[in-house]
Amino acid sequence: MNEIFKRKCSISENVYAIKKMFLFKEMNNFLICDVNAKLNEKGIWCNPSRCDIEKAISNSTFDKIFKKKLKIHSFFIENIEKGLKLKILNLIGLCKKAGLLEIGYDKVVKSLKNNDIDVILISKDDSKFCNVFVKMMGENKVLIDKTFSRLEIGKAIGYKNVTCIALIIGNLSETLKADLYKLIRFKI
Repeated sequence: MNEIFKRKCSISENVYAIKKMFLFKEMNNFLICDVNAKLNEKGIWCNPSRCDIEKAISNSTFDKIFKKKLKIHSFFIENIEKGLKLKILNLIGLCKKAGLLEIGYDKVVKSLKNNDIDVILISKDDSKFCNVFVKMMGENKVLIDKTFSRLEIGKAIGYKNVTCIALIIGNLSETLKADLYKLIRFKI
């Protein structure tokens, strides 16, 4: 059964689905963000808003919650974004190995028409495909993302340059959608 576990954000007090939140922990007096956290791990669960996290750092909110003075690296925020991107690219590679990936424009279009996909990644270098896919979607709920370059997508799946890929509907695509949500929300 697919239950949605929700939790109150320690920073904003709003309630979010836990798989769309970040887990912050204290390790050796340093604040860390565990982007690979499992749902049952302990720590402070927060919404993935960069603005809220930066505000919490500047207001020493994490120090108050953990009840100790925490050290925070100067590149803390950048590491969160890099960690999320790496996790997403690794998931894409895993989808390729599992045979759950459509690679290239023609295959993505065919799968979109057959309602077989729920995530499309278009390289940020190519803007023309986005409008084409949006027109074709109709009432289907498909997440379209343009975060990664051709080279990044290609490297994740073992190709040189890839313009677009799509994930076939399944558990891996649900996980990827949750991580893309975090990344998109974090970049706002």
